[in-house]
Amino acid sequence: MSLDRQNLTSFQSIRRILLSVLTIFILFKLIFSLIGTFDRPQIQGKFELYQTDLVLIASEWKPTADLEGLGALQTSIVGADVLNSATQQYQNIRSSDETAIDSLNRSLADLAAADANTKESLALQTNLINKTITAAKLEIDKIDLRIGILQAANKQQKEAIATWHKVITTSQQSGSKNLAGSLIEIWKQPSAIDKTTAPQIQSEITTNFKGWFRDRALTELYTNLDDRATLAQLNTTEQIAAKNALIEVALITVPRVIIGLSGVGLIVFFIVRLITLAIGQRAERSISQVLLANISTQWTTPWDWEIVWQVFMVGFFFVGQFLLPTFFSAIVNPATLTTRGQGIYVFSSYVLMSGLGIGVLYLSIKSYFPLPPDWFKFNWKSNWILWGIGGYLVANPIVIIVSLINEKIWHGQGGSNPLLQIVLEGKDTIALWLFFGTAAVAAPLFEEFLFRGFLLPSLTRYMPVWGAIVVSGLVFGVAHLSLSEILPLTTLGIILGVVYVRTRNLLAPMLLHSLWNSSTLVSLFILGNGG
Repeated sequence: MSLDRQNLTSFQSIRRILLSVLTIFILFKLIFSLIGTFDRPQIQGKFELYQTDLVLIASEWKPTADLEGLGALQTSIVGADVLNSATQQYQNIRSSDETAIDSLNRSLADLAAADANTKESLALQTNLINKTITAAKLEIDKIDLRIGILQAANKQQKEAIATWHKVITTSQQSGSKNLAGSLIEIWKQPSAIDKTTAPQIQSEITTNFKGWFRDRALTELYTNLDDRATLAQLNTTEQIAAKNALIEVALITVPRVIIGLSGVGLIVFFIVRLITLAIGQRAERSISQVLLANISTQWTTPWDWEIVWQVFMVGFFFVGQFLLPTFFSAIVNPATLTTRGQGIYVFSSYVLMSGLGIGVLYLSIKSYFPLPPDWFKFNWKSNWILWGIGGYLVANPIVIIVSLINEKIWHGQGGSNPLLQIVLEGKDTIALWLFFGTAAVAAPLFEEFLFRGFLLPSLTRYMPVWGAIVVSGLVFGVAHLSLSEILPLTTLGIILGVVYVRTRNLLAPMLLHSLWNSSTLVSLFILGNGG
């Protein structure tokens, strides 16, 4: 018996040592992964520019006589001052890119100050930063070219010419300089354009612009050439695109407004009810009745913190952030895959990570079976649908407010989930369904099972339920490995925790999580395919 106890103690000591070493390794990897997103642009910036471009196209729609009544609806959807709003949006993104370049240049200066022995080991990092700076400068060129077209369309020709001249003066890309010169010819020196130079300029425009910017530049070019037939054809296709774009903008904005207002209404309802019950001197009871019926009821947790530590260090971070990425990178480079290949890669790797993570969780807690009845509950007959939908509605205005504050902190930098970028620019239907399956089905099932089903209840052994909600939400935010997303995702994680504590039913936060991811993906899909 004494020998068995000694063996058990030795095993536990070895396990703690291994977990400690693994934790140090993972912490370093997490810190470097988060720091690596510091200078990366957020997807939100591209999301907003895609929407701005779609709004510009929609603003060109001219309703026919039988649809004149829709003109007011068009104005309410796209806004009354589209050109100035779009110009401001592009200038904001430009400022964010300039801030990123300044930060990268400071990093280069720090690397240049390193001693001779260190410089060689940092050569790869220096090269990567230089490539990032070059890409950011090219992006600024593209933005300036578009800002010039917006200014010209807004009858600010002098400002437009000055913007394009700046591209010619400061750009390091010959293509950007040539395109800026062609735009100056179109708006300032149309007499220099003839039938021999027009095809070259037209090719430059169609290659480098799309949507509203392409049509505005081509309209000015064909007007200068007095090519009425081509102008008429362009106007016809433009009106078709504008009508479709208006529908797409409506599909994005109208549900968003309805969801936001519904969420605000629910928040007001809860506040009013709390105040009403508090006036009746039942404040403490009212809080538990309205929102947190189980806030003071902790889970019966049979395992200690070491089990929680083991599950997350091994089952989530080691497997998900190191083992599987290393395994898959040895087989295939995701950057070389087609969009469909990336879809298969993302879906299969996430499902495998989920399976391994759940497997580690099962092996870690199976010695405690049977579990207390309040663990990992799935109650299909309760009101989980109402709480899932209600939590989603409430989360929207709250996370939007937090995101606006977050934007002031990061100024468009801090990185984002790379999956969002792929969805925004992806055109493969099968790939998009695979991305949808990953984000709207697999992620809610696995992450809610782990973060709300396991982590949150486990923490209540050592802290109040409200503390467990906050801590589990913070871990949830950090686990997505994007600095700019920590604050909004932590907020979402807290709301998910509140819904789970209130319902004690994993179906409710899973539904909320699925709705959240689904709405994001649908918006990205519409924007990416619009215009």
